[in-house]
Amino acid sequence: MTDQINFVQGAFAVYNPDDTSVMSGFIPFRFNPETLTRQLQLEQAQGGADKGATPGAQGAGQGGTSGEQGADASSGTLKESFSVLLRFDLAEREETRSSLPIEFGVMPEISALEELLYPVESESEAPSDGSEPVRARGRRPIVLFVWGERRVVPVKITGMSIAETFFNGKLYPVRAEIEVGLEVLGEAEARDNTRVSSSLGFTGANRRKMARLYLDTTADQGTSINLPQ
Repeated sequence: MTDQINFVQGAFAVYNPDDTSVMSGFIPFRFNPETLTRQLQLEQAQGGADKGATPGAQGAGQGGTSGEQGADASSGTLKESFSVLLRFDLAEREETRSSLPIEFGVMPEISALEELLYPVESESEAPSDGSEPVRARGRRPIVLFVWGERRVVPVKITGMSIAETFFNGKLYPVRAEIEVGLEVLGEAEARDNTRVSSSLGFTGANRRKMARLYLDTTADQGTSINLPQ
């Protein structure tokens, strides 16, 4: 994690999927979200117990074997997803003396976020005079969700809900709220991309460090409890 990033503001750091050595875009949040809604779910591996089965019912009549396997984290894939609500306000941007033209309102910010949903277009795939057919566009960009100095997470943008409020005379929005759905990339993507693997390793190491910090302070609180053998 060698890139210099402002940890005070949350942001999306963007990389070209074919060359992740250099950041190709940076989208800082004008206002940090007040809430992050995170979901962690363990998906059953192939041949595991039925996902729709009632908790505790797996393995009934089978000596509990299937139930025990279903409770084993190694038997499934951990999926993490979350959503953030971003706000953009032209008045706040003007206070920062940004060089962006005010006549377009916050449409540049909205468009930059929308672009994260589209495949990256290479120079060879871009239309020239409009008369030549354009080949199918390539892969979507690699996006890192930056939240503080200890969480830098590679994500896939799964969707956006855009609410544009207040418009100028040319009907460009001057305020907007965008709810962004994110899915954390996993081991499959990490095998093919060092940027993804290094980000997952960085954040995972910090998660384990925080967990150990807590567990080290509570280790002596369970010494008087008689647990079954």
